Order: sequence, then C-alpha cells, then structure tokens
Amino acid sequence: MNRVLRCATALAGATLFLAMTSTALAQFPDGTVVEETLHNMLQSTGSPMDIDDYGEICVYCHTPHEGNAAIEAPLWNRAAPTGPFTMYTSSSIDMTIASSPLGVSLACLSCHDGTIAVDEIINVPNAFSGTPGGGDNIADCAGCHSGSSPPGGFDFSATNMGQDLSNDHPISITYDPGADPDFNPAGSVEGAGLPLPSGRVECSSCHEPHSAQWRPFLQISNANSAMCTTCHIK
Repeated sequence: MNRVLRCATALAGATLFLAMTSTALAQFPDGTVVEETLHNMLQSTGSPMDIDDYGEICVYCHTPHEGNAAIEAPLWNRAAPTGPFTMYTSSSIDMTIASSPLGVSLACLSCHDGTIAVDEIINVPNAFSGTPGGGDNIADCAGCHSGSSPPGGFDFSATNMGQDLSNDHPISITYDPGADPDFNPAGSVEGAGLPLPSGRVECSSCHEPHSAQWRPFLQISNANSAMCTTCHIK
C-alpha cells in the first residue's frame, strides 16, 4: 500500500511539474506566446515566401531527437553556420573577443547570417511529405519587409546580420570588468536579467527569442537605455 501511495504521489508531482513547465515555456509574464511573435515561421509560409510549411512552430529551430550537439542551444534543429565571420574590433575594448562566434550565438546565426534557408532543418516532421528545405533565407525577407510600419512591416534588413559582424554589437566576448573598469560586475548584470553564457556576452545576453514583450526580442526593457547601462557604466 505504501509503495502504491508513493508511486501515485510521485506521478502526481511529475504531472504537476510538466504542466507548470509547459506553461512556462509557452507563455511569458506579459501574456505573449511564441506563436504570436515573428519567430513563428508558419506566418511566413506560402506566397510570396518560399518557405516549407511543416505544420509546426518549434520545428524550425528545435527537434525532440538528434539535435545538433555542436550548437549550445536546446536540441537545435539547424546546421551551424560556416562563416568565415569578421568579428567586431575596437581599441577601446579591453576584453577578449573570440576570433569567430561561439556558443548560442551560432544558433542565432544559423538563421540570421543570411546564408541558410529558414526551412533548412535537420529533422523534418514525419507528417511532411514534400522535399524539405532550400527556401528563402532571412536576406530574402528584406526584399519585401524594409519598413517599420505597414505596408512594409517589420524591417528585416537589420536582422540579416550577414558574415561581417564588425558593425554589430560584439558577441563571444569574455565579460571581464576586471580588465575594463567601464563595465558593471558580472553578478549585477546577470541579476538584472541579462545572462552571460559561459561568462561571455552572446546574442542571448540581450535577446530572448521566444518573447515579444520588449521588441526586438529583448531580455529586459531598454527604456531610457536601461538594458545598455546594465553592462556599461555611463
């Protein structure tokens, strides 16, 4: 009897945990869900966009099995970008910038470098019967979406990072305020809601790809440059 009771209790607890987890993944504090963001690629399938309709939202980035282990993102369903990339450089930065993108930034660039099609994924859903992949990439999106308001809509030209990252905020930079006193301590940065994966500034330090609470997919509000001054002492 005790064994049955323990099993039932454990099962109930696991069920509650899964329910809470799925809710947390699906919905953010502001009430938005991934489906309502620009990262819902199903919104871009069909004419005039040449993007395969896989009938699922998450599959354009994630897969439940055999994800790309070389990418530091959960069960990544896309190939790593090959580069070569030109990284940001500046004589005013005393921190170390990697010679090529690292970590989760590679996941972002597997779509945002403009060379890999949006529908070019590793594992295609079983329900899909066509020839997968080879459609438009994010550089093609900018062909129509080049304005900030209708009819152009969202300006995709800024999201096509390309392979020259020298004119973008540095990524894959080791966050070391000890080497550069113009930056706040790492603990206060992460405490404010900006993650530093493996102690580095990566794309995910500023961007949360699943929530549209603060456009464009920001981790925290940048009102009055609040996100910028979380790291930078000005």
